[in-house]
Amino acid sequence: MSKQPYLLSAFAALTVFVCSVAAASPPPQNKRPPTKPQIANQLDSELRALIAQFELTGHISGQDTAPNIHDPIPQLGMQLFFSKALGGEKSVACASCHHPKLGGGDSLSLPIGVNAIDADTVGLSRQAMNDEIDIPRNSPTIFNVGLATQALFWDGRVEQVSQVDEAGNISAFISTPDSGFGVADSNAGDSLVEALSRFPVTSVQEMRGNAFADASSNDDVRSHLAQRIGDYGVESGGLATNEWLAEFRKAFNSEADAQSLITFDSIDLALGQYQSSFILVDNDWSRYVKGNNKALKPAQKRGAKLFFTQAAEGGAGCVNCHGGERFTNDGFFNLAFPQYGIGKNDDNADLGRGLIDPQIQNQFAFRVPSLLNIALTAPYGHAGAYETLDQVVAHYVDPATAIDAFFERGGACGLKQFAQTSECESLNEHARVNSQTALTLLQSSPFVVAPLNSAQQKDLVAFLRALTDNCAKDKRCLQKWIPGPKTVDPDNLRLNVLTRHKG
Repeated sequence: MSKQPYLLSAFAALTVFVCSVAAASPPPQNKRPPTKPQIANQLDSELRALIAQFELTGHISGQDTAPNIHDPIPQLGMQLFFSKALGGEKSVACASCHHPKLGGGDSLSLPIGVNAIDADTVGLSRQAMNDEIDIPRNSPTIFNVGLATQALFWDGRVEQVSQVDEAGNISAFISTPDSGFGVADSNAGDSLVEALSRFPVTSVQEMRGNAFADASSNDDVRSHLAQRIGDYGVESGGLATNEWLAEFRKAFNSEADAQSLITFDSIDLALGQYQSSFILVDNDWSRYVKGNNKALKPAQKRGAKLFFTQAAEGGAGCVNCHGGERFTNDGFFNLAFPQYGIGKNDDNADLGRGLIDPQIQNQFAFRVPSLLNIALTAPYGHAGAYETLDQVVAHYVDPATAIDAFFERGGACGLKQFAQTSECESLNEHARVNSQTALTLLQSSPFVVAPLNSAQQKDLVAFLRALTDNCAKDKRCLQKWIPGPKTVDPDNLRLNVLTRHKG
C-alpha cells in the first residue's frame, strides 16, 4: 500500500493555525476507522497462509548453480546460438526463433525457419516465402529452460525418466526421439537442455533445410555440422571464414585438434550451457513471498489469492497445474486451446503428447509451461492461438466461448502474424472440427472452469504480470546474452538483427 502524502507548509503561521484548530476541535465521535489498510492486512494474511500452505519460499532449486553467462563455455554457446552456420543452408540460427529480446522466443504464433524471406529478421518482421507456414508449434521461451526437471518440447519428447526394477533399484536417464519414448538415449548428455539442443538442427523445416543429402540419420546431420564448424572431414572448407577452433580451445581450455575438440557433443554442451544461463526469476512475486508486502499492488494480491484458491472456494484453481516455485507441475494436459495451422496429422490436428504416448488423457495434451515471465512470451498455447493474457484467462473461465471468439476473430486470419498473408485461410482447414474434438475431451475430463467475473479476470492477469523478472523486460540488461561488437564472430554468419530490425 502507498503511504498517504503529507503536505509540508512553508509558512510557520499557517502551521500554527492548523495545529491550533486541530487541537481545539474535539475528536469525532463514533467515527469508523479507515477500511483500506484493514482490507490490505487481511488480504496479506490470507496470502501468507496460502504461501505457507503451498510451502513457497521464493527460491527455485537450481537457480544458484546455473552456468554464468560470462563463463567461457556459455560464451561459446552464445556465439554458436547466434551463428547461421548451424543451419544446414546457413540461413537460420537458433536465435532466429529464440531471441533474448523477444521473451526468449520469436513473438510469432508459428515459427518461420529455413524458408524466411530475409534470414536476418526476427519477430513479426520475419516472413515466410510464399506465405508458407510449415512448422506446426509455437516457439517456447528459452528463459529459465535450464530449471526444467522433467521434460522439454511441447509434447515432452525430451524427457527425464526414472524407472524402478524388480529389486527396487532406481535408474534415471533421458529419453529423446532418437532413442524412442521411455528409452535411454546414451548421447543425450547430462541435462535436458543439452539433449534438446540436438534436435532443432536436424529438422528440415526448422534449421536443416535441404542440406546434407547423404545424411540418413539425425546423427549424420550432426556429424556434418560438427565437421563444418571444425573445418575437417567432408565439410572441410565448408565455411568461407572459420575461426572456430580458437574459440573452442579458449572455451574448453584445451589445445586439442579440431577433430577431437569440435564434436557435436561439445557443440550441444555449449548450447546447453548458454541456454541454462538464462536465470530470470527476480520478480515482484518472489519478493513478496520473501516478506515484502509492498512488492505487489492490491490488484496483484487479489489475483494471487484467486490463483492459489480452489475454484470450489471461489478461486481460479490455477495452482493445480501451475504450482510450485516455477509455476508448473511439469505435467501434460488438454486445455483445448484452439487447434489451427498445419498440425501433425493429415487432418491438421495436433494430438500433442498423444502422438508419443497415446493414452486417452494424452490426446491433445501439451506440456504445462512455467508461468515465470509469461507476460513477455506471447502468443500463447501450442500454436500461439491467443495473443494476450486476457484471452488465455478467458479460456480458463469458459473454453467453449473462448474458442468461438477465436474463430469469430477469423481464426488464423485474425492473428497479427497472418492477418496480411494470402494463405491464412488454409491454416483454418479442419480447425473448428479439431478444436471441438479437443473441447469434447476437455469437457469429459476432471478440469473445472475458473468461475471468475471480469474484474477477477483482470486481477488474475495483473498477478501474472507480477511474475516478470526485472532483467527480462530490460533490453539493456538482456544485452549480456547477445553478442556485442567486441564478441568474436568466427564465421561471419552471425544473425545480425540489431542493425536490420531493432528490438
